[in-house]
Amino acid sequence: MANVSLVGFGRIGRDLFRQTLGDTDINIVSISDTADKANLIYLLKYDSIYGKLDAEIEESETGIVVNGKEIIFNSWKNGDEANWDELNTDIVVLATGRPKTKEEVDKHLSKGCKKVIVASTPENFEDIQIYVPGANDEEIDLNSRVFSLGSNTANAVAPILKALDSKVGVERAFLTTVHGYSNSNRLADVAGEGFRLNRAAGENIIPSITKSSEVISNVLPFIEGKIASSSMTVPIPDGSTVDLTIDIKNKTSIEDINKIIEDASNSDLKNIIGLTYDPIVSSDVVRSTLSGLVDGLATMGINNKKIKIIIWFDNGWGYAARIVDTVKKLSQVL
Repeated sequence: MANVSLVGFGRIGRDLFRQTLGDTDINIVSISDTADKANLIYLLKYDSIYGKLDAEIEESETGIVVNGKEIIFNSWKNGDEANWDELNTDIVVLATGRPKTKEEVDKHLSKGCKKVIVASTPENFEDIQIYVPGANDEEIDLNSRVFSLGSNTANAVAPILKALDSKVGVERAFLTTVHGYSNSNRLADVAGEGFRLNRAAGENIIPSITKSSEVISNVLPFIEGKIASSSMTVPIPDGSTVDLTIDIKNKTSIEDINKIIEDASNSDLKNIIGLTYDPIVSSDVVRSTLSGLVDGLATMGINNKKIKIIIWFDNGWGYAARIVDTVKKLSQVL
């Protein structure tokens, strides 16, 4: 069993906690967040998307007690303040949502933990290796001490691009992520970080250029310089999709494209990527643990050379599931 400490108890941190509740392979020993403890406990217990947590929760002097098990709460802001050795922490998950530097990660390692998982894209791709399950597993040394899991979009797209490239060849790709608003968006028009980011997310479709293409290129070098990415924030709370357009090298029908993805989902990409022929919508993938679910009904093609694929995913839940998987893999080499 791996002892895990969470730094950041927002959407990803709480999703991780919910998914590991009762898991005999993962022991959450502490939670670190600068927000008020009572508020954090309340948000864990009552969630607007996932509902009330089915657990007995009590506040204690040093943290919380969930189903009779105590988890320590602290307000450490960074690695300088941490003491993972005292908490007997094996793996620290940095789930603050902000890009991390090697210097910051090294501070956590110096305080006694054995490994660090960055639940976001690192500031410098050269300093921290990015691991996207299903895309670059063979390139990852699990004995390393630091891993970033990149972005949720990269996790939805990269495994599919790899599977298709191995069968039909991928020349270039364009992707647009259509995702629900998050706590980084505005509820009303308020001056802030950028003109479009200042606009009310509940009232608008907000476009943006993203770095997902850079993350994907990092884990799949064959696509470097041949991929571009953007996003659209839309007025829904959860359930996202990627509109992926690919130019392929070898002419292939849409039926065969779906078959390639289906075969991969039953082998190398099992429990990571799925395919469905049900006429689903965004709310149908809430709580999906898959990185991406391909909509077989929506696959389109032009002259069997240009392919469009729709990939559904739950913004936080699927990403958290990959962190859980990674923790379990790392626990075998602690």
